[in-house]
Amino acid sequence: MSNDSINDLQEKLKQNPNDIKLIEEYAIALSDIGENEEALKNFIYLKKVTPENPLVYYNIGIILEKIGKLNDALISYKKALSISINDTDIMYNISNVYIKLGYYDEAEKLLLKVIETDKEDENCYFHLGEIYTRKKNFEKSIFYLKKALELNNNDIFAKFYLAYSYKNIGDIESAIKLYEAVIAQNQDYSWAYYNLALIYLEKNEEEKAILYLEKTIKTNPQDINAIKMIVRIYAKHKKYSAAEKILRQAMNDMPDEADIYYFLAKIYKELKNKINYVKYLKIALKKQITFSGDINNLENEIKEAEKK
Repeated sequence: MSNDSINDLQEKLKQNPNDIKLIEEYAIALSDIGENEEALKNFIYLKKVTPENPLVYYNIGIILEKIGKLNDALISYKKALSISINDTDIMYNISNVYIKLGYYDEAEKLLLKVIETDKEDENCYFHLGEIYTRKKNFEKSIFYLKKALELNNNDIFAKFYLAYSYKNIGDIESAIKLYEAVIAQNQDYSWAYYNLALIYLEKNEEEKAILYLEKTIKTNPQDINAIKMIVRIYAKHKKYSAAEKILRQAMNDMPDEADIYYFLAKIYKELKNKINYVKYLKIALKKQITFSGDINNLENEIKEAEKK
């Protein structure tokens, strides 16, 4: 909604300050443009004057979910559902919050109930597929994700999760085709490139793996796992200049990521450059809050390096 529409609603409210429908419309409009705190104030007022209106609690839940207050959103959604017990929109939103909180069993029950009412709800099938993927029940995830794609073949997230599920049951060719379909639909989908790189590494096709890792890093320069993986491959084949180039660019993109300095130190160790080896180990130690390894081992490595 535009600012002009907001202004029009404000003018109407000046004339009719107690119009419940108008206040509700205004609050929704505020939320639509990101004015969540102001919208919340209006809905809280509406809750006081219309305490049995499920839409008020539902919209409060939407705003609280938007601003990351998931437990409070859940309370508000549940209140809405207690008033309107068969409302599938409310059930669906509650299930989304459950998924975000990791309560997959609770989300699953609600989504299955929604599907009983609306067997054409593509979003429900997708989220069930997502839940079963996270629970590593890949046979079920494949079933529901395929149902989602039957209803909406452009659902890129369903394709991505379906590819992941196929990979985990050993159907590598189907996984590759789906990841390629994801990339064809969105060439900036870095996770699809990364997962293809993993597949080709497992197939011992390192050249293809490197190609997809390079694309991963190009689309997401801060993908530390892709950076570490490609550096390991380069180091394995003694392509130290290529590894150093990747790591130095990563230092610019993520200056506080300790693992980058540690990996660079390891490259200099292979090049027998003791000064830089110790230098970058020490920088990694200074940035230890982001270090993925054992700090004690890092400290010991520095001591041993300085002795030599």
